[in-house]
Amino acid sequence: MSVSRRQALQIGGVGVIGAMGLAVPLSSVDAKSASLLDPKNMPRLYQRTLPIPPVLAPKSTTIGADGKKTHLYQIEQTAAMANIVVGLSTPILGYNGLFPGPTIKVNQGERITLEMDNVLPLFHPQWGYRLDTSTHLHGSASLPQFDGYANDLTGRGLCKDYEYPNFQPARTLWYHDHAVHNTAQSVYSGLAGQYHLHDEVERNLLPQGKFDVPLTISDAMFAKNGSLGYNDNTHSGLWGDVILVNGAPWPVMKVQRRIYRFRILNASISRSYRFQLGAGDPVTMVGTDGGLMPAAQQVTSWRQAGAERYEILIDFSKYPVGKRVELRNLSNKNNVDYDYTGRIMAFDVTGDPVDTSGPAARVMPTLLTGSSTMSLTPSQSVKTRHMRLKRDLDTWTIDGMTWDEVVRSGYKKVLADPDLNDIEIWEFENSSGGWFHPLHIHLVDFQILSRNGRAPFPYERGPKDVVYVGEGETVRLLMQFGPHRGRYMIHCHNLPHEDHDMMGQFSVGYDTNDPDPNDPIEAVKPHPIGQVTPVEPGSTEPTETAPVTTTPPAPQVDVVTITTARHRLNKDIAFAGTSQYTGTATGASVVIWDVTPGRTATRLGATIINSLGGWSWTTKPGPSRQVTTVRIDSSRGGTATANVRTD
Repeated sequence: MSVSRRQALQIGGVGVIGAMGLAVPLSSVDAKSASLLDPKNMPRLYQRTLPIPPVLAPKSTTIGADGKKTHLYQIEQTAAMANIVVGLSTPILGYNGLFPGPTIKVNQGERITLEMDNVLPLFHPQWGYRLDTSTHLHGSASLPQFDGYANDLTGRGLCKDYEYPNFQPARTLWYHDHAVHNTAQSVYSGLAGQYHLHDEVERNLLPQGKFDVPLTISDAMFAKNGSLGYNDNTHSGLWGDVILVNGAPWPVMKVQRRIYRFRILNASISRSYRFQLGAGDPVTMVGTDGGLMPAAQQVTSWRQAGAERYEILIDFSKYPVGKRVELRNLSNKNNVDYDYTGRIMAFDVTGDPVDTSGPAARVMPTLLTGSSTMSLTPSQSVKTRHMRLKRDLDTWTIDGMTWDEVVRSGYKKVLADPDLNDIEIWEFENSSGGWFHPLHIHLVDFQILSRNGRAPFPYERGPKDVVYVGEGETVRLLMQFGPHRGRYMIHCHNLPHEDHDMMGQFSVGYDTNDPDPNDPIEAVKPHPIGQVTPVEPGSTEPTETAPVTTTPPAPQVDVVTITTARHRLNKDIAFAGTSQYTGTATGASVVIWDVTPGRTATRLGATIINSLGGWSWTTKPGPSRQVTTVRIDSSRGGTATANVRTD
């Protein structure tokens, strides 16, 4: 199928296929361009230096009664102008007025409260929809009320306080808007940013600091005046003719002759990429959505759909000074490709003195680290579920369910209802007639078992939360559900598909007819911007930077008890207790640790504290080694230790 430039420029001055629509999948569409820019305003290859988004500083830091830090961050969602095309300004929506938004960096175990202020216009300046927002930290095992549920909306002039526990292993996450039916347009307008979670394992294995580089890749098209054009082609997808990296078209980065780490996020709302270095040289894949892989994989190209994150290492020491190394896009089926969408960015190798400090400056790591997700085996699965991805007329569905049905059910209808800590296999069959779907499952990391019965690609052999379900493919995924109970979303990350209406939900350890202490809409409501949340007893007053405490912490206000602690090896393990709390926190949880003497403390699991102050956790058969001592850490600050019965 061939499309002329005149045919491509439809719908409000800019489009891809325009009036032709996309009622059927594309086999191959090529066009010269989509933007209506005057040639003098059209960006050119490799004229801009790669911008690096600023790292967001905390507004304050407190030290809890347990000695752990909680950082308070504040971000304003606001309308702004960006310099993307030559000689013109582009209106955007941005976190703190930036696209991409500032990068948030945090260490494992440090909690975050994020004040997300909506100071956007009441309606989108170009497309007229109401600019209510919902912020999803993609890749975080957050409680439902902090997960960016599509209908948990924050209106203009309001702030939502999000709490992130950061207990997971190191990984590349990202935060983006998730408001119901308008996610695509808001993310396309700029509401996206990276979030890096670090731990000691990752810090000792992979490049850090200026050699740890975020690359947020997206595509766009432009009207004659430099504003963004938008056309989702009957909700099929939007494909721009300008490739942006960290908000700049086809940029260049100067590099030293050493190993660099790149965190690649596909923030395009529809386009998938097949990345490759210009000469076909291999890169070393070390991380997937959910963190480090068990072992590094050398690949010459890889397929990456919307919302997927891959961490790669490139060794520039093998290139001579003055060499330009391109990152290219070989593309995939069912994209729309233009003259320059095959190019992404370039790296120019310099003769600057080489900084070899830090890990992996000269030697590629091979063995990385295991994870609970990649240690799961199919034999542990208690249930296999099969779901179909398809298009019914103009509506996209997951196993026949639409989000409209969820809303009409009072948010009770679910696709699946695993119990807390259950391990299941989910199969997804792409029956949509040829389209690909990047499918995102909230809360969990999963292991890809197979594609059409064959092994996953080498670059997918790590924990994932988005899976590329290609044309005619059936994928099998293995996952464990936890650590929280409640309702979570599952949807396609081709965002026009999600908005119309390829989104459903599942529940974990919870009957949707019962009261829900973690209701994703009602448990934590937005409040007026500037309203001060009182400092709870037991934490220090906020300070501008994290202080080094030399005085004893204030008395804890959360008294956690352990009333049941038993581990019958090869049979079961069970813990229960109470939480007596004098503060105002809601939706609390406990994390359970094996602290058997002579071993490194190991996380066993987590569970919620119910509205009556009780908690319990049990699983079969439990750890393969006898647990004799256990510690319970509450998200409210309390902690308790007990000996474990073994009878």
